[in-house]
Amino acid sequence: MAFLDEEEQLAVREEPEHPPRREGGPQRKRQQILVRRLIAVGVGVLFLILFVVGIRGCLEARSDRGLRNYASDMGTIMAESEQRGKDFFEAIESTTEIDLANQVASLRGASEQLLDRAEALDAPGQMRGAQSAATLSLRLRRDALATVSENVTGAAADTETADAIESITNAMGELYASDILWIQVADPEIQGVLQEEGVEGIDMPAGNFMPEGSGTEFLDQTEIASIFSGVSGEDSVPGEHGLGLIQTSLGDTTLDPDITNEVSSESDEIAIQVQNQGTAEEAGIGITVTLEGNTFETDIPELAPGETGEAKLRLSPLPQPGAEVTIEVLVDPVPGEAVADNNTSSYQVIFGAG
Repeated sequence: MAFLDEEEQLAVREEPEHPPRREGGPQRKRQQILVRRLIAVGVGVLFLILFVVGIRGCLEARSDRGLRNYASDMGTIMAESEQRGKDFFEAIESTTEIDLANQVASLRGASEQLLDRAEALDAPGQMRGAQSAATLSLRLRRDALATVSENVTGAAADTETADAIESITNAMGELYASDILWIQVADPEIQGVLQEEGVEGIDMPAGNFMPEGSGTEFLDQTEIASIFSGVSGEDSVPGEHGLGLIQTSLGDTTLDPDITNEVSSESDEIAIQVQNQGTAEEAGIGITVTLEGNTFETDIPELAPGETGEAKLRLSPLPQPGAEVTIEVLVDPVPGEAVADNNTSSYQVIFGAG
């Protein structure tokens, strides 16, 4: 019996062992699947965050560029308007009655173009207040010059000048108000938005139309009467007087006022053709070109009736390649010129097209 017991014990000991069973097999798989899903969600969220940050960065860059372009364009317009103001106050103190009327009419036309350009600007939302103030300022300047042009002859007459003097004095008040709108409202608003948005590198012009520091003296009727009493009614040469701006070329490109012109980035020579459309010989024909607030002047010594002459200028500095700018060309009216609307033109130009 003992022998049989030993055999049973050996049989029990020799019985093969089963491999240990893994605990929680299905549960572990579920955990792994859950972890993979969480990782996938985390990666998706990360990509979403990066996408949103990238989009936001692009929008901010676009917003900054829009603010910078607006401030630069408005600054150029106001710098040109400031130059028109200098031309105006120089004219009323040193020219003849008829010549002054024509020059002011030409300046009014140039101011009309500046207003049109300002109203066409795509003002960012933050600049709407500045845009309203700036365009109102330019509108006041245009209207004031129209009033002065209409009343020059009456103000310079020997008798019955009171109404004309009063109208011109009121126009001076509009010019003074236009300066206040720009200097105290529009310009600070633009500067404030740029500073708030962290946009740097934009220098705005003074932009005043009236002489700095002495504008108030032109609000006095006595002063206006004194100025216009010194305006001579003399004309120059007998006959019909009239000039016409025929053509403007920049480099090898003839500029068209109705389209955006593309020129080489190295196009620095501008050529202006002017025709004497009257019956009298003209001499000392002044020409003014304005580019980004810079003024360039030249003249044509003389033109016989029907003759076309050309004047050339070098423009420097030139705008940055790819920049779209406005070039203003003004042919000074001659004494006795009745219509000066065709003495000026404005061109949109992109430098760096080829």
